[in-house]
Order: sequence, then C-alpha cells, then structure tokens
Amino acid sequence: MKKIWFLAALAFTFTGLHAQQQSGYYPIYSIHDPHFGLTFGPQATSFYSDPYDSEFQFGFFIGGSFSLPLGKRIGLEPQILYTRKGGKGDFYINNFYDGTIRFKLHYIETPLLVNIHTKSVVDIVLGGYAGFLLDSNFDYGTPYYIGYGELDNDQFEKIDLGLVAGIGINLPHGKILFKYNHGLTDVAKEGNAYLFLEGAKNHGFSFSYIGYLR
Repeated sequence: MKKIWFLAALAFTFTGLHAQQQSGYYPIYSIHDPHFGLTFGPQATSFYSDPYDSEFQFGFFIGGSFSLPLGKRIGLEPQILYTRKGGKGDFYINNFYDGTIRFKLHYIETPLLVNIHTKSVVDIVLGGYAGFLLDSNFDYGTPYYIGYGELDNDQFEKIDLGLVAGIGINLPHGKILFKYNHGLTDVAKEGNAYLFLEGAKNHGFSFSYIGYLR
C-alpha cells in the first residue's frame, strides 16, 4: 500500500514538472495572494503500534482551506476538515479466526500546513494537526453474519495530535495534495476500546484536491 501511494505521488510530481518545461505552464492563481478554497478526497488509514496488527481501510475527508502567503517561498495553509479514520483487522475467539472488525473514528480536524514553494509548480508541505473526536463506531463480519455497533466515546481520547508531510502540485485553479499523517497520541484510553486498541495511534495517506475560490 505504501509503495502504491509513493509511486502515485512521484507520478504527479513529474507530470507537473514536465508540463511546466514543455508549455511554460504556471498556475493561474497567484501563490502570493490569499485564497480560500474547498478541499476533499479519499484516504487510506490504519493504526500503528496496536496489539492486533490492523490493516488499511479507505475513508474520506471534506472541508475548507485558506492559503496565506508569508513570503515568496513560503506560505501557511490552515484547514478545517471533517475526516473519518480508523483501521481494520482480524479478531479471534479461542484462537480460531472469527471475522474482521473495522473501527471508524470521526473527527473534526484542524491541520496547519506550511507550503514551501520550489521554482516549479511543486510545493513541499510540512505541518501538524489536531483532531477532535465526534463519534466512534464499528462493523464486523464473520463467515456467518455481519453486524454494526456504536462505541462509547468516553473510552477514546478526545484529542488526536499528529504530524503531516507531503507534496503539493499547483494547478490553474487549485492544488493537488498528497500527504502522510502520523498520529502522536493513543486513540483509546479505557474499557473495551483500550482492550482492542491498547497503544494504537492513527496514521494514513491521503490524496486531495483544493479548489481555490477567486
């Protein structure tokens, strides 16, 4: 999974560089002016340092973004997002495979990104985020049945902090952004959530489009 996302990022990067070299392409919007935009996209998330070795599952996010230039080579981009994270893994009863469980954690997330402009259409993106838990649920499936359930939010940490790194490609009316989120805080703190997810932290890859309003 990590190799697939990495190759996709390289492909978009070289596409942007090639377009600039071949046609003199430069963004229509100015990276040196403030711009408000809307952003959305898919993401693949999982837990790391968890006791049952979770796998990636697909989610999504949507929200707003504000591009704020600080100089010719650097700018801030605060965002506010609704995002669904989580992970999936197999669970066992009496050492026998019983099925797959998928945890779904819903957050309001506030990334603060630093855009470092290169001499091409490519930006290097670094930053951090704070997420605020809204809801938590799960679904599971076995060879015989499927089910769905709500989780007790009080068993989870309300705030999720993490780091962000990625690559942005400036387009005529916006930006394509590929980034990796690395959580720094445990997602569970007590009860059944802690029993399943002791020490687990969020992480994942996302691909998004930011459409700037003019």
